[in-house]
Amino acid sequence: MPPDVSVVVPTFNRAGRLMRLIDALARQDAPGIAFEVLVVDNASSDATAILVGAAAKRDPRIVYIHEPRQGASHARNAGIARATGDIVAFVDDDVVPARDWVRALKNVFDAHPEVDCVGGRVEGAWPTYVPRWVTRRNTAPLALQTTRVREFDAAHASGCLITANFACRRSVFADVGGFSPAFARDEDREFNLRMWRAGKRGLYTDEARVTAEIDPERLTKPYYRRWFETTGTNHARLQYREIIDRDGRLVPPMAGRRIMGAPAFVYRECLGECGRWLWSALRARRADAFYYECRVRYLLRYIRTRAQLLQQSAA
Repeated sequence: MPPDVSVVVPTFNRAGRLMRLIDALARQDAPGIAFEVLVVDNASSDATAILVGAAAKRDPRIVYIHEPRQGASHARNAGIARATGDIVAFVDDDVVPARDWVRALKNVFDAHPEVDCVGGRVEGAWPTYVPRWVTRRNTAPLALQTTRVREFDAAHASGCLITANFACRRSVFADVGGFSPAFARDEDREFNLRMWRAGKRGLYTDEARVTAEIDPERLTKPYYRRWFETTGTNHARLQYREIIDRDGRLVPPMAGRRIMGAPAFVYRECLGECGRWLWSALRARRADAFYYECRVRYLLRYIRTRAQLLQQSAA
């Protein structure tokens, strides 16, 4: 009999942490629920293949898959191709799921037959030292997921259900395709938008929980700056600021004045954030100043990328 849930774990050179995840999945409290664990080795050069192979011998639910093409999208798509469960769940290789994670996901899908996908809570395991500028509103680069928003669809499209803790009915992939290898990051945002355009519906739940260990290297200003700039680039490629209206609805690209390919309101927003950055710096509000600096970097990269795309289309 096919399993109820297929868990896809893309991994690259994280053999040590990966085993904690595999052990946690093997010990799931999921009575009456059959599940498989598809570990997709994305051409690792460490001991991933050996360790996962040994785990597979101990537990037949664990399956090793090798995907030579680099990128999380390629790895997830390889897992989707091998999945046999009606529900396909995804976790990152640096998280540890709660003991009842599989059961919680299955229960949500059973209770909500109208829902196509589910995102769960991603909590952080923080290191001993956390810089003061890492405030509650500035944790997006840490890939945590805790939100009051419960519904996700074309009418509630501003948020993103991230793949660190995410599950879909397998039929979704037949309808909208898999993850896009064109995005080395933000592929979950691109996939979310494709689902909402196709009329799919998502749900967030606190019940399905995983914990992500926060690397100290992520708690550095250079890392934050790179993250916001990369996000600005990818959002520009998606035209994200132009297809999500003020109410969070997914709409066709908005009409209006454009300057070098980007909407005029993005320029106005960037100028406003520059002013707040300067004002915070003058008042020695360092955490606020860095937050607005990151916002400016995001918007400038959005503007720059839209201009580059406009030039490419005109060439």
